[in-house]
Amino acid sequence: MSRHVYVIRILTVFMLFVAGFGLLAKHLYALQVERHDELVVKARHKYTASRTSAGNRGRIFDMNGNLLVGNIACQDIRALPENIKEERRAYLIDCLVRELDVQASVLRQRLASGLKEIVIKNEVDLQTANRLKALELPGLRFVDTQRRQYPKGRMLANVLGFTQRANVEGHSINQGVMGIEAICNNELAPRFGRVTYERDRKGRQLHRETPKAPESLDGKNVYLTIHEPIQHIVETELAELVREFAPKTAYAIMSDPRTGAILAVAQIPSFDPNDRRDDERAHWTSRFVSDIYEPGSAMKGISIAAAIDCGVVNLNTVYDCEKGYWFYAGRMLRDAGHKYEDMSVADIVKHSSNIGTAKIAIDMGEPRLYQALRRFGFGQPTGIELPAETAGIFRPLSRWDSLSITRFPIGQGLGVTPLQMVQAYGSLANNGDMMKLHLIDRIEDPITGEVIRRPAVFKNATVRPSTVKQITAALTLVTQEGGTATRAAVPGYDVAGKTGTAQKFVNGTYNSGKYTASFIGYVPADNPELVLLIVADEPAKRSYYGGTVCGPAFSRIAEETLRYLNTPPSVPVTAETFERNDRVRHN
Repeated sequence: MSRHVYVIRILTVFMLFVAGFGLLAKHLYALQVERHDELVVKARHKYTASRTSAGNRGRIFDMNGNLLVGNIACQDIRALPENIKEERRAYLIDCLVRELDVQASVLRQRLASGLKEIVIKNEVDLQTANRLKALELPGLRFVDTQRRQYPKGRMLANVLGFTQRANVEGHSINQGVMGIEAICNNELAPRFGRVTYERDRKGRQLHRETPKAPESLDGKNVYLTIHEPIQHIVETELAELVREFAPKTAYAIMSDPRTGAILAVAQIPSFDPNDRRDDERAHWTSRFVSDIYEPGSAMKGISIAAAIDCGVVNLNTVYDCEKGYWFYAGRMLRDAGHKYEDMSVADIVKHSSNIGTAKIAIDMGEPRLYQALRRFGFGQPTGIELPAETAGIFRPLSRWDSLSITRFPIGQGLGVTPLQMVQAYGSLANNGDMMKLHLIDRIEDPITGEVIRRPAVFKNATVRPSTVKQITAALTLVTQEGGTATRAAVPGYDVAGKTGTAQKFVNGTYNSGKYTASFIGYVPADNPELVLLIVADEPAKRSYYGGTVCGPAFSRIAEETLRYLNTPPSVPVTAETFERNDRVRHN
């Protein structure tokens, strides 16, 4: 064979190789360049998977960072009935009943329901769940979750509220139902992130890739205006009041008059948010927000302040109190147990004369009295951050009758909420400026560190500073010798306050024998640190007078709180002062 034939063959084979490699290069170019994005997506579907993950629900703290509400890691236990053989079900049920304290009949019914997956028990503590895992029971699935924890038990329960489980984006998470948990649910609720990971052919995760979004986005933390030490003081002393006088319900609310911040709030009866099974549903409600009561004589401080501000009277103006009996508009008005004659306005406040207050209101006139009480916030919600707040009962001027002018200023015929009374007296304690009551101080994002503060909000001026000086001087007499609330005195401090002993209107009459006792005051009177209201509904033991039932609790709470706040005494204190005050409290 000639040399040319070999050359031709070699060239032919070479050309074929070149052509083959060219086609292969073209194909590889198409795969690696032209179809790269398409093929990467297809490949990822084969060896990767993704899931959404929820973060932690935000926590709730007091003003100084003491934890009030948190989370505990736990597990929900599910069962896949199709993976459980019939002959193994009895053994499985026995184990679950023993370890989880669930009912066997309920489990049998659920396993026979035909559902693909059933609930065995939610929020099982990790120790119990791990013990159950060690049994290697067939068909069980363990899902990581959280249980809401209230480490202080019943403390502040009616403010904090509670949560219940809800399904959100396929995740079972806690959702707020009542109180701050409900009002701030959008802030507290966790957000969701998606995580992509490599898997083997059986779907098992190999290792985690960089997530498309953070795997867990925790909810924001809420800081309340509450001071836990003060809250403890208030709840302890309120419980002592209930033990001693046995009212149906008792409330205590303390605020900072300069900002409207609620420092402490308590009610009895309450409930345990960690385990509500033994508590009545009626106890869940924040009754200091929704309950309405007649304030009785506690309204006199507001009414007389309004009359002083209008220029109708001053503390030295004298009224004939008719020896305790006075007919007006065809009805008798009494000063219970007293036969006062001529009394100054200061003494009318000190001795709580119904007749004197009514005559002051008549001189003031219906329009001015109505506008003043509206200016103090009655008949309107305070706007605090809690659900179901009521506006109280305060009739428009067009619906007043001939007796309204004499009954409303002494706290009869109108209904107020405890919060409204705290707000009104708070304005007197704040030189006439009313601040909006609020419970939330700030909200913090734990991821970014961003803090959103809730500033104090001025609502309106109620009376002039000169009026505040006069009414404060009169209210201070109430807790001094001869006043109606000597048991509310606090050693070392002047207390400006007013008692309330309101007969309850039942079946068309005020002669029901049922009373609402209260005391509200601010201290130190010349530079108030706090406003405190104590209310006892239908006290059943020992007494029903506001000064007797609520005065001692006010005194103890205020004294301990001022000590906690390091507020220096404003009047000289001696050993005799403490002895006299202790004797008055308990007599």
